[in-house]
Amino acid sequence: MDVPLPPAPATPPKARHNGPKRKRATVPDGRLLRSWESWVVFGLGLLLTGLVWWLLTEQNHRLAEARFRALSRDLAGDVTARLDTYEQMLQGAVAMVDAGGGQVSRTEWRAYVTGLHVEDRYPGIQGIGYAKRVKAPDREQHEASLQAAGFYSYRVTPEGERPEYFPIVYIEPFASRNLRAFGFDMHAEPTRQAAMERARVSGTAAATARLRLVQETEEDVQPGFLIYVPVYDQTLPLTTAADRREALLGFVYSPFRAHDLMRSIMGQGASQLLDIRVHDGTEATSDSLMFDSAITQDAAFQEVLYVEVFGRPWTLVLSGTHAFEESVASATPRAVLFAGLIITLLLVATVNSVLQDRDRMAELRRSYDALARARAEAEQANAAKSRFLAAASHDLRQPLQTLGIYLHMIGEQADAPRLRKLVDAARDGFEATQRLLNSLMDIATLETGVISPQLSELDLPVFLERICEEGRLEAAGKGLGFRVTCGGARVTTDPAMLERIVRNLLSNALKYTHSGTIRVTCRQARGFTAIKVQDTGPGIPQDRLHLIFEDFYQIGNPERDRRKGLGLGLATVARLSRLLGYRVRVLSRPGRGAIFLVEIPDEAPSPRQTSGTVASVV
Repeated sequence: MDVPLPPAPATPPKARHNGPKRKRATVPDGRLLRSWESWVVFGLGLLLTGLVWWLLTEQNHRLAEARFRALSRDLAGDVTARLDTYEQMLQGAVAMVDAGGGQVSRTEWRAYVTGLHVEDRYPGIQGIGYAKRVKAPDREQHEASLQAAGFYSYRVTPEGERPEYFPIVYIEPFASRNLRAFGFDMHAEPTRQAAMERARVSGTAAATARLRLVQETEEDVQPGFLIYVPVYDQTLPLTTAADRREALLGFVYSPFRAHDLMRSIMGQGASQLLDIRVHDGTEATSDSLMFDSAITQDAAFQEVLYVEVFGRPWTLVLSGTHAFEESVASATPRAVLFAGLIITLLLVATVNSVLQDRDRMAELRRSYDALARARAEAEQANAAKSRFLAAASHDLRQPLQTLGIYLHMIGEQADAPRLRKLVDAARDGFEATQRLLNSLMDIATLETGVISPQLSELDLPVFLERICEEGRLEAAGKGLGFRVTCGGARVTTDPAMLERIVRNLLSNALKYTHSGTIRVTCRQARGFTAIKVQDTGPGIPQDRLHLIFEDFYQIGNPERDRRKGLGLGLATVARLSRLLGYRVRVLSRPGRGAIFLVEIPDEAPSPRQTSGTVASVV
């Protein structure tokens, strides 16, 4: 606002002698921090910038910690799931023995194991064997029967008198290392005996402690362990532990080489992001070490997990690799720091300009002897001040938009390629900061529970036709087919939240589909109504299905290119589904597209009651 000056008097005013006048000290214009006001603004700007930078850094670290914990638990789950698969194979062999009335021929055993393709499909397992229970009086007859079958040098080893023996009579593949185990009485060795007795008494699978397998040679020696599953005479009672001890016929078992087993599990993709050390027992000592993928001692992310493997505790020490640390690193805190410094300097410059204008006006009012010239100068300065204050006011109200304008102007004047590259990087960081802050505010609003569902009855066909209209136009622009099929169905839901879920799924399908057809259908089932969004895109690999609902995760964007989105669309879908109590399922196969199903219960559940996301492969 322009401030009018008083008219110049006809004669110069008389000097007043009321005391010495105090004049504001002036400072050279070249100094940035020219007054205490400038220092205050500069300090507050740095304080706020540092606070925001620290909060974002902490937030990024918490997100990285959460992702690391999720990956660690996934890897631990992969270990137990793989061993559960091996147990199922052993249980299948037990069922085959039971079906034969407690007897099975060598030919039948070989056919069963050969059909499993153990060496190709199940790395780490050395084979599947059967150890038969032989009582002491029957030992010589047992050896004679095997020798009569063509195994002329067969003997039960190690030698010695024992109440009962459990020699290995079948082991497939019956070649190479496994030949060394033929006839070996595992019950004679204390570590194996402990696991066999646990399995015998409990009737369930039991694993041994860390040991050296009989199959090992002097080359590439690895720690190993065995899993035993008892085989009983089904014609005898099995109620008590004593009954089971007496009815035991033998054990179906498998030996494992720990290094081969863990390498096959780590080869599924986790080895790029995680290192692991596996110990038998609850103590992480060198004597209990079973596998070590060379964990970095100074890793920023580490965790210790304990799992039970058929009665044996295992300790898993996990840490993030350098690749993991790079994947969770974010440029946002640095971008905010850079933007905050620029905004702080702009504010200091604005304060300096205001103070300089104020000093100039005070000086003009004291210069009555040159009022005409001073008035002209004051009017020019006042006009310049008004223009500057208008611009500065705009800067103060919208600092981020102003920063974007300045970055654009700097980019236009940058001639050197290196400088232009730096300006482009700053602009990308600025734009990413805007998008990220807006998205984070949406996510935070959903997480804190500020928003609650407003339920009402909805005509689903009309609803889908309306929100799919934009998707149909975008699909036509990309040359894609677009079909919406929905019979008469009415659901009780929050229309706004459901619309956002469906729009995010449609946006995801349109982004990744380059040819074919996108289909949106709804169907009613027992207890719920399902909305299905199906595309013909590249599909989702099986090892990434459990990650797609995580924050900032994007398939096909490992370089975190913000132009391809922030990776928060499906994360928002998951949060809204939890809020509404819906179940979201994903079915996909690489190269065959993906199907997202949103299941709306017929009876509206309480918020956060029955929600979940399920990923599976078609």
